[in-house]
Amino acid sequence: MKNLKYVLSLIALVFALALYAQRMDAIPDIVAGFNSGYSDAIAEHLNDNVELVIKNANNVFTKQQTKTILNDFFKKNPPLRFSIMHRGDKENAQFVIGNLETTNGTYRVYFLIKKNLVQQLRIEGSND
Repeated sequence: MKNLKYVLSLIALVFALALYAQRMDAIPDIVAGFNSGYSDAIAEHLNDNVELVIKNANNVFTKQQTKTILNDFFKKNPPLRFSIMHRGDKENAQFVIGNLETTNGTYRVYFLIKKNLVQQLRIEGSND
């Protein structure tokens, strides 16, 4: 009986660590997407519907619409560097605030992740 409890506890721990590792994988991919201007890397981690604020767009968009808008943004504003300014966790959610330096200026970026998917994304001029 003790062996069974030990094995079950070990299995539960492995699953918990796997879920935690999976949850943590989104941020490096998203940061890499912002650094390279590769919207596909970001789109991989988008929820089916995303609350997006970017330039004149301020609405809830589908994953595909968000990807298209990001792709257009990166074409007009090729990235030079993305740096994380602040990062945190709260109630099963993660958020990142960063600066995106582009050939056309600097933007403040904020994204909120729940269940390993981006729920909210804001890209605003640093003077806004």
